[in-house]
Amino acid sequence: MTSVSAADLPPAPEALVDLHGAPREGAYQGDPRATSLEDARAPGLGRLAAPGRPRGLLRALRRKTWCWVGVFEEDCVVAAAVADAGYMGLAWAYVAEGEQVVDVAWKAPGGLAVRAGPPLRPSVAMAPGRLISISPTATAAGEGGLTLTLELPGLRAGFDIGPARSLTVVSDLGRGAGLPGATVKRGGMAAAGSVEIEGRRRPLTRALACVDWTTGYFPRRTTWHWATGAGRDDGGRALGFNLARGVHDDARGRFTENALWLDGQPAALPPVGFLVGEGRTPWTIRGEGPAGLVDLVFEPRGERKEDVDLVLVSSKYRQPFGEFSGVLRDARGREVRLDRVPGVAEDHLAVW
Repeated sequence: MTSVSAADLPPAPEALVDLHGAPREGAYQGDPRATSLEDARAPGLGRLAAPGRPRGLLRALRRKTWCWVGVFEEDCVVAAAVADAGYMGLAWAYVAEGEQVVDVAWKAPGGLAVRAGPPLRPSVAMAPGRLISISPTATAAGEGGLTLTLELPGLRAGFDIGPARSLTVVSDLGRGAGLPGATVKRGGMAAAGSVEIEGRRRPLTRALACVDWTTGYFPRRTTWHWATGAGRDDGGRALGFNLARGVHDDARGRFTENALWLDGQPAALPPVGFLVGEGRTPWTIRGEGPAGLVDLVFEPRGERKEDVDLVLVSSKYRQPFGEFSGVLRDARGREVRLDRVPGVAEDHLAVW
């Protein structure tokens, strides 16, 4: 177990769950080799989660897994996600240049041809004439790079993304209710490639990327705020950050998923609060404590949004893209000033 006051995150465990079925709650650096939660004790899933029935119906309905990748360079954002919600697979990708967005998305009932693999395995979504592929290019724990490939109507892209050490967080998504979850994040990863929109090609040679892989047994009603971005500081160092509230926060305040990456190495950031803006209204994200300081303003220039209402399942989702300015200081005392660093934020309410 690690706390947000730890100056150095301990190494990730070999597995997310111990031999007795207890999730190894905490924040770590590096990738676990075993990322399954199926054998975890989960009191919040009731009788269907009893010993001998790890794959019960309620678990299948509660389990969600996704892999998201964002590539950032100045006024351009390329983002893609592959998600397995159990009863449905979801895939989407978009390119935002300035205020213009090209967006392709689809749903696959039953998760047909959608695989949200663990961090060291591919995540792929396919449909006629459509492909999103997120594939690892190395298997060294905590140091793997990846490739992002998009072959979609009117939109193609290909990126080679370099390595960065992971932040791995294992938590109780029910805040004491016994719903195990885990997330593996990477930030500030060098990315090179290009996007092609309706035959017009744009190379991105100095881009940086962030990656979010998440799995868990989520509460029926889940809400979160999230922000991530990547750029360079005044000295030219590659940086990335991850900030969130509402999912992997430990009920006793021992750890969060908040982190700063400098030159591929993560360190903890403190718990944060979000003041969410609507439309083009700026957001503020602030936090202070033993793990450092966060004082950021996020200025959106556009957003991807999608609302879903399927009676028993619903989602209100916004992912604005724009620029971050302010100060980050992590638990190691490393401080960076952000001046219009590109990234995205997220405001999501799901009943699933």
